[in-house]
Amino acid sequence: MAESQEDDEEHTHQSVIRGHHIYKDIWSPFTGERIAVHREDGNNHDRHAVCLLKDGDTVGHVPRELSRVFWYFLCHGGRVTCEVTGRRKHGKGLEVPCEYKFVGNSSLIKKLRKLLPSESSSSSCPV
Repeated sequence: MAESQEDDEEHTHQSVIRGHHIYKDIWSPFTGERIAVHREDGNNHDRHAVCLLKDGDTVGHVPRELSRVFWYFLCHGGRVTCEVTGRRKHGKGLEVPCEYKFVGNSSLIKKLRKLLPSESSSSSCPV
């Protein structure tokens, strides 16, 4: 039997939304804005691509170096949301600083902590 959401834990990770230079005509990010995070199964460039959706439109992607971990987490029943934490900046194209919030059962969160780069991890706590 699946664990209930009451047993879920949370983990946050500071990172960026990549590709804003491609989507800047349809999305103007603002600090505090929350965006949905989903697998992008039909992506021809990255089979583990994870996109960010605003009103059903793709407005960016999880950085490629993290996408495989996010994709695994989503495939195994975890949930991810994103909150914009600052103004766009130049990095690998235009990037938007953000905090990703992961919610899942304790074993999934434990695996996530092992897979994500530890220097960017900020916190975890029961939901």
